[in-house]
Amino acid sequence: MVMLGIKTDKTAFTLAEVIIVIGIIGIVASMLIPGLVTNYRKKETVARLQVAYELFSSAFRRSMAENGDPAAWDDSDLNKYTQTYIVSYIAGAIKVNDRKGLSNYPMRTLSSQGTPSSNRYLDWSWNMNNRPIYEIPSKSILFVVSNANDGYKTIVVDINGRQGPNIMGIDGFTFWIEPQKQAVMPAGYKCSREQILGKVKGCVSSGTRMCVRDNTWQYYRGGYCAALLQKDDWKITKDYPWGNGDLTSK
Repeated sequence: MVMLGIKTDKTAFTLAEVIIVIGIIGIVASMLIPGLVTNYRKKETVARLQVAYELFSSAFRRSMAENGDPAAWDDSDLNKYTQTYIVSYIAGAIKVNDRKGLSNYPMRTLSSQGTPSSNRYLDWSWNMNNRPIYEIPSKSILFVVSNANDGYKTIVVDINGRQGPNIMGIDGFTFWIEPQKQAVMPAGYKCSREQILGKVKGCVSSGTRMCVRDNTWQYYRGGYCAALLQKDDWKITKDYPWGNGDLTSK
């Protein structure tokens, strides 16, 4: 009897081929991962901002239901106003008494002037440090109510609490308490998109609060970024001054 054998060819990757494949995967990953991380951070930023917006809007509506027309609210003492009409209607909001490292809260403007690592344009910190700071631990939110010089009581919000980078337009945003509309609105909502981006003039205070990075220092740069996001259907678009999500030189 003749036994018939079946010959099979077994192939395998050589070590060199495996190394090449791993190298290619590493290159592709290095190209894709930063973009994925950036997109995640952008979406997380917008989501946190929307949570804060709804939180303050809901509190404001409940306050109106009990206290009536906000135009008639007693604002002779801003600290008392904040506690009576805003904080009392936010579950879990507490006053930061010891501040635990917040005594010189570094909320920077969205300014590219100077060296990013030592940028000291902290004009928003004036608002944060001269008024009581409130914290909502469950939402990781810090906020202050101040009298802004653009005509509205302004809620300054840090949407990720005690974490950095503490920059207006990145994790710092502002809302107006709007008696005429009887609502909380993103600061600068009356301005057009082009005005907020500094492309055209004509909106009061947009020159100082516009949502743009440039080499010109201005008070309160970045104050109207929440309004820009609202106009863009709550998306960070290509012309939003995100930079790298921190202070940059561009």
